[in-house]
Amino acid sequence: MDFWIILIVVFVLFIIYYFLNPKVPNGLKDVHTVTTLSTLKAAVTNSLGSDRLYLTNQSYLDNDGLIKFQIRGKWFCLISDPVLAKDIFLRPDVFPKLQLDEYLPDTALSHHYGVNVVHSNGDVWKRQRRICNLAFKVLPVNLVVETGLKLMDIMEEIDNKPIEVVDLMHRFTLDVLGKVVFDLDFNNLGDPTNVYVTTYNEVQEELKSVIFTILPLDRIPYFKNKRIRKVEKLEKLFDDMIEKKHKSIAAGRSNGDLLELMIKACNDQDNQENPSLTDLELRHNLAIFMIAGHDTTANALATLLYILSVHKDVQQKAREEILRILGDNLTPSAEQHKLLKYLNMIIHENLRLYPPVPMLPFRKVTEDLKYKNHVIPAGTGIALFIYGIQHSPKLWENPEKFVPERFENEHFASGNDSWLAFGGGSRMCLGNNLSLIEQRIALCLILRKYEILLPPNSIHKDRVREKGHGTPQPIELVFKRRAE
Repeated sequence: MDFWIILIVVFVLFIIYYFLNPKVPNGLKDVHTVTTLSTLKAAVTNSLGSDRLYLTNQSYLDNDGLIKFQIRGKWFCLISDPVLAKDIFLRPDVFPKLQLDEYLPDTALSHHYGVNVVHSNGDVWKRQRRICNLAFKVLPVNLVVETGLKLMDIMEEIDNKPIEVVDLMHRFTLDVLGKVVFDLDFNNLGDPTNVYVTTYNEVQEELKSVIFTILPLDRIPYFKNKRIRKVEKLEKLFDDMIEKKHKSIAAGRSNGDLLELMIKACNDQDNQENPSLTDLELRHNLAIFMIAGHDTTANALATLLYILSVHKDVQQKAREEILRILGDNLTPSAEQHKLLKYLNMIIHENLRLYPPVPMLPFRKVTEDLKYKNHVIPAGTGIALFIYGIQHSPKLWENPEKFVPERFENEHFASGNDSWLAFGGGSRMCLGNNLSLIEQRIALCLILRKYEILLPPNSIHKDRVREKGHGTPQPIELVFKRRAE
């Protein structure tokens, strides 16, 4: 016991010394610094939001286009210049993705996600992307509808009482992902205590820890082993799902889920490029699909419902469009998805105002980058700060106001370098269409049946308060049944 206490004390003293004596590259000395201590304080107090990060550093982000910070003693830059962002998207050879093992080696995070379609480059990325593109080509929308109807059954039991929608939407989207990715009912809506849900949630709680990302605490065997054990429990579930899916395909059964489509794409003998993925690569991609497709859409839906509760006129106009276009249909057909123009405007403006991925995964510069009066040295990690770009008054008129009409031109989002909710370039989010479909289906079901109200004592009365980057504090809303 004394040995571990001494070891921990020495380690803490080392960390303190390390972060109080940073060596700043000459080219970054004039770049504003977000201190490690301020980040740790925000993490401990549950106030590590992109809104706060932007507001406290707005003058630097809007005028200089970048700020710097440290992770484990290495300097990183956060970029909020859309011109530089476009260059980064268009030149993946100069700005490749930073591999997890490069800045978080031998951690639970790198162990769980490994090398996948998000965290890979070059031929490895192309091989993985080809397989994933084939799997995402035909989306099983019927499974989203099925889960949406189950959501309505749950809401039916809590009519006209406050519902915490961040948790509810996370339960909904996890069930959607279970069906769409594995053809497996996680039943998070019905029983959030089952083994799949609890194991997944335990792992996400560990991997989202900012403190463990910034400080190398997992070099202490106790912490590392504890985190790795949780990750391995979830990975065992994933491995079992992959093995069962192989057997199901061999037996001639087909359900059309993404895992099945990926395995079939790997086994496609007509594909001359032979872009097969190993079972380990499949597992790493399933892991990234789950976090990317679950958290992001859930948070987007939670802020959408909040937005509609605050803007009653927008809520009513969206409801009228849904009733007019869908008629007696509860959910939209493929053609009707395109016709819900006002609903799509609302969704896009919500993604601008509250981007669920406020900063994109890290890349690195492979050569010294001259930017304004600064030089970002080769090897430096960089991330695009989507929240900062989408809130800049230099790029948007009244950026803090919710104005769906910004997206009246349906091609505005795809052709606007300042709207980057799904990233950009060849590395744009694979699941963007699935996310948009989920959001439209959920809103069509809810708005037809309920009026959404914000309780007068809500902490979100003026704006959504975040507890983490892209993750809102709990939001309670009242769903009042409409008269038919």
